[in-house]
Amino acid sequence: MPCLGNIQTERGALRKGFLQGACINRPPGVGYVRMRFRLLFLLAAGMAGQAAASVWNDLDPAQRQSVKGGKQVLIEEAVEGQPWPRARVYRVVNASPEQVAAVFFDYAEAKTYIPDVLSSRVNQLVSPCVAEVEYEVDVPILSDEVYVARNELRQLPDETYEISWTLLRALQTKAAKGNLHIEPFGEKSIIRYTNLVTPGSGMAGLLRHLAMGRMEQTVEAIGRKAESQRKSHPAALASQVEKLREALASSGNRECGDN
Repeated sequence: MPCLGNIQTERGALRKGFLQGACINRPPGVGYVRMRFRLLFLLAAGMAGQAAASVWNDLDPAQRQSVKGGKQVLIEEAVEGQPWPRARVYRVVNASPEQVAAVFFDYAEAKTYIPDVLSSRVNQLVSPCVAEVEYEVDVPILSDEVYVARNELRQLPDETYEISWTLLRALQTKAAKGNLHIEPFGEKSIIRYTNLVTPGSGMAGLLRHLAMGRMEQTVEAIGRKAESQRKSHPAALASQVEKLREALASSGNRECGDN
């Protein structure tokens, strides 16, 4: 969910006939075999490197140490023309990626564990993995914010999940776009919460620090909720996981958010 007010591989490929053209009308010699082996080795190595890429690679050594130690890391990225930076929050969660995704995918429950969310409900189910969700959040100084976001669930390779959101309409906020990316980290998960919000208030400068802090609180709440469900409420978590699986299965393809 966009925390409003409360606050990218092109694979190389050997073109058809390239290798055949190197040995037309003669059997492949040692040089040809070596060349082919070398090309295939480089291709395989490149693909392996891509597969190994993860949100972990976003972090420098000090940040990795912090995350491994159970702390959250906030990275702010200035965006030209935006009063607030793009925020990225990283955290390790003691639950599987599927379990974390299932907890977050249960949008109506956001109000029960995310700070300052007064209400959350699904206004429209566009498809099994795409929903328009209405949130009401408490905003300091200003009146409470009410907004509708389009949330999209995708299952990516390697047991990775991503739920993205785009603001559709709001009382105060001009725009918001982000995602929650969840991937395996040993027997746990590592999550990256990304959010870029364009506030509508003239007090945006004063609220920036508060907004960043509340995004961190949101990530902490997501992690703690997934861990709590896994440890203390396994039946409820199993039900959430089943709903996640049903949505993905009903979509007809893994990246169902693109439907």
